Amino acid sequence: MIRILSLVLGAAAVAGASSFPVTNPAQLEWKPKDALPPGAHGALVRGDPHVGPYAFFGRFPASFTVPMHWHTNDVAVVMTQGSMEIEPQSGPAATIEQGGYFFLPGEMRYVARCAEPCTFLAWGEKPFDILYANPKDDPRIRAASR
Repeated sequence: MIRILSLVLGAAAVAGASSFPVTNPAQLEWKPKDALPPGAHGALVRGDPHVGPYAFFGRFPASFTVPMHWHTNDVAVVMTQGSMEIEPQSGPAATIEQGGYFFLPGEMRYVARCAEPCTFLAWGEKPFDILYANPKDDPRIRAASR
């Protein structure tokens, strides 16, 4: 698992730089994510998700669900701790275990769940966003209406 993370982050950094950034777990700067239900945190480790390319760690607590949503652009993910269930709108659910990889094609609608606390590394080359099938599920809209 650590080897996968090193290859993913290291290959991108080495390709265009004379030195390479290193971030160990104790150095991650976890911040609450306002685009996700309460309890979700993220730690950026590369680039800028608003413009891409980017890489960030995400962390969800136990019994966490992200309602039906999608991303405009492709997102690749490796589970670094725990497991996550992905249930596409048009197919059966799949569980991705610790160390497992999954790829979310842009505009694929799905629900994400972690029964136990989980952590993952997500990355992409284009801007990252999250759009909810039901606007009432979007915490940003709920927060703005208060």
